[in-house]
Amino acid sequence: MGKFKFEGTALVTGASSGLGEEFARQLANRGMDLVLVARSEDKLKKLAADLGKQVKVTVVAQDLSKPGAAIAVKKATDAQGIQVSLLVNNAGFGTYGLFHEIEPAKEHEMTMLNCVAPVDLSHAYLGAMIERKHGGIIFLGSVAAYQPTPYFATYGATKAFNLLLAEALWAELEGTGVTAMALSPGYTKTKFQETADVELKPPGGFKTADEVVSLALRKLGKTLSVIPGKRNNLTAWSIRFTPRAMAARVARAISKPRT
Repeated sequence: MGKFKFEGTALVTGASSGLGEEFARQLANRGMDLVLVARSEDKLKKLAADLGKQVKVTVVAQDLSKPGAAIAVKKATDAQGIQVSLLVNNAGFGTYGLFHEIEPAKEHEMTMLNCVAPVDLSHAYLGAMIERKHGGIIFLGSVAAYQPTPYFATYGATKAFNLLLAEALWAELEGTGVTAMALSPGYTKTKFQETADVELKPPGGFKTADEVVSLALRKLGKTLSVIPGKRNNLTAWSIRFTPRAMAARVARAISKPRT
C-alpha cells in the first residue's frame, strides 16, 4: 500500500448533493477531471459549471437504480474516450420503519442503488485500471454496517454488503497498483435524514461532509477501511465483543420510533 496518486479522471456517483458533491469538489481541488453521475441533470450541470473552472467535467444524468444503468454510464464515458482512474461509489439512500410496513418497491430501489450499482460499475471500470496499474474504488459503507440495524434493516444490510465487498477487493488488488477502500461514516450532515424520513439526534453530534471526504481521500491507498470519528470507531469495533442478540436489542432501543 502507498499514497494514492490523484491523477486522471474520477467518476463520482450521487454527485448532485451531500458527500457526492463534496467528493467532486475536493477531487477537483486535487486536479482530477470529473465524471458526475446522478439522476438530477440540472443540479449536476450547475455543479459542473462551477467546477469546470478548475478541471474538465462531464455530466452523465442516469438513475443508477435502474437495470442496465452502469452499462449506460460506461457507454457514455467510452464515447468520450474517458479513462476512469478513481471510482467513487457514493450514490445511495436509506429507508426507515418497520420492515413489513416499508413500501417494498422503495426497498428494492434502494438495494439496486446501494448494492447492484456499485458492483456493476466496479465491473465496468476495474479491469482497465488493473491493465494501467493505477486506480482506486471507494465504496460507501456506514457504521450501520457493523451491527444489526432494526428499523433500518435493509439499509444496514446494504452497507454491510459494501463494507465486505470493499475489503475483499482490497485484498484481491494488493500488488496490482489498484486499491479499494470502504468509507463508513457515522451521522453526517447530508440529506439522508430527509430521504429516510427520520429525525436523528446522535450523541456527539454530526460530522460534516468536508471532514468525512477529506479523511477518506487522505486514507485512500493506505488502508482497506476508514471510519470517521473516534466515537464511531469505538461503536463499530465494540460490536465485535458484544453478543449479537444484545447488539440487535440495543440498536432497536436507540432507533425505535418515538411516536
